[in-house]
Amino acid sequence: MDIFETLIQSLLGPANLESVTISEEGHPTLRLASGGEVILEPECLTLVDVDDTAVPELCAFGPKLRKIHDYLARFTTYVERGEEQVRISLHLPETHPLWTDEGLWARVWVTRFKGDELHWGMEQENLVVASAALDAEDWGARLEAFDARRAQWGQRSDELYAEEACLEPPAPPKAAEDEGWEAFAEEIGLSPETLAARVAPIAEAAFDTLAAVRARYEQVYGLKLPSGIASLAALGELPENPPEHYVQPPAGQQRGNAWLDAALSMRTAGIAEWFAPGGLSREVHDASVMYDEVPPGRQGPLDPRLDMRYRADAPQLVSFLSGGSDGLHWGFWYDSPDHFPVIAHNYARDSAETWLDTESQIVAFLRNKIADGILEAQQELMDAEDAESRKYPLERWRALRVVAAHREAIEAWASRRASDDEPSCPWPRTQGYPAGSPRLALQPGSGTVPAHVPNFGASRNDASMEERKAWLEEARRELAEGRAAYAHALGLYLHWLDADELREEAGALLLHAYEALGFRAFAGILKVHLLHRDLDSVGVFKT
Repeated sequence: MDIFETLIQSLLGPANLESVTISEEGHPTLRLASGGEVILEPECLTLVDVDDTAVPELCAFGPKLRKIHDYLARFTTYVERGEEQVRISLHLPETHPLWTDEGLWARVWVTRFKGDELHWGMEQENLVVASAALDAEDWGARLEAFDARRAQWGQRSDELYAEEACLEPPAPPKAAEDEGWEAFAEEIGLSPETLAARVAPIAEAAFDTLAAVRARYEQVYGLKLPSGIASLAALGELPENPPEHYVQPPAGQQRGNAWLDAALSMRTAGIAEWFAPGGLSREVHDASVMYDEVPPGRQGPLDPRLDMRYRADAPQLVSFLSGGSDGLHWGFWYDSPDHFPVIAHNYARDSAETWLDTESQIVAFLRNKIADGILEAQQELMDAEDAESRKYPLERWRALRVVAAHREAIEAWASRRASDDEPSCPWPRTQGYPAGSPRLALQPGSGTVPAHVPNFGASRNDASMEERKAWLEEARRELAEGRAAYAHALGLYLHWLDADELREEAGALLLHAYEALGFRAFAGILKVHLLHRDLDSVGVFKT
């Protein structure tokens, strides 16, 4: 029994419904099991051989029944979108009555198919037709507007959701409000004039330092450093610390960290700290400070490339930001030492797998993180039920707006400076995500990555030790024949796996792959990491 018949039956009571047909005039007609008919005309109900006292609830609905019928007759809807078909159908609700004082409820199913294969689906209960719409004099216009929206479904590129089935789009939620923002912004000096005056010397200092940082970075790492890192460094000099933030550091780079932490749970780290006052003159700890007992061959000052390098980090990742939990850190992911990097992140104390971020450059990366954070804070603020639960999202929203204002001012300042192209690696990436790395960009002519190399989400125990040793032999043979892709991917997986039984062989495989590919910078990072992989801390610089 469909939704309309179920509604009619609930209104008829003992007078059971026999069928619903369409008359020659095009009117839905209810045939009753007890005899007689009820014709649903646009403006009224016409009862044929039926006493109105026998169907009082039906009569109380009057012409609204015809409106409900005409709306429901538009479902199930099929939408063709290229190779896909989207199906939107209505079903009986499970958590609401079919009819309430608010109107008609339904469980909306949205399913997406390619051929006969289901690709995606969702279901959600919605108030699909409001009582106010059924009582409105402009019902016909509202139904025409719904049909106009339906006609556009096939041309839209965004996802279709359950709300699309509603006669009228749900009203947007009430926007989040911060009545104290203007006073707060004035207090910390966020007027355009004050902001521009504050940002200019900070941004100039960061970008003037960029050349020296780049030269040192190339000397230490042998890699190219994107200019966007200077924009992040410039955020280090923000106004007074966020109210009631648990970090209350002195003025300077750490002050910006307090705002970044309050807004995004981020702190500048790794290479970003090279821009801080004295950042290029810092000394590294001696190994004797970092080990209870220094292992043989590891004596002396530590290598700067060990800073912010977690145990499972690939040699191709260089960190510049730390996150709020589970060892989250962001870094530059280099596909080749000859190209500029993209951005990736890793939860070192969780799976320790590495993922590419949507935005590959720091300026766009920060812009999107701030925008997403603002939406989250506003939603939490709208969902808050009392003053206490409003406190955190309100403070976070304000911190985000402070960081956003400074980021925009820094961007505006930087846009007036000439900049060079910073091309990233153009090589095609693998379809899968080898565990221990993002999708790898394979050097042309280096071969392919076999499907059995474990992908992301793989358990550390998915393959036996015998299988891994067999893969090692296969990868070595491929490498000897001039195809390094297999050894590259497998080496990164085994580096991430960190199995005691294979540590020496795994390190040698990845090292030889890097050397065969001409990736000497990655090979150098790998060597120092393997030498000091058992350090208890990723902070190797003296504070």
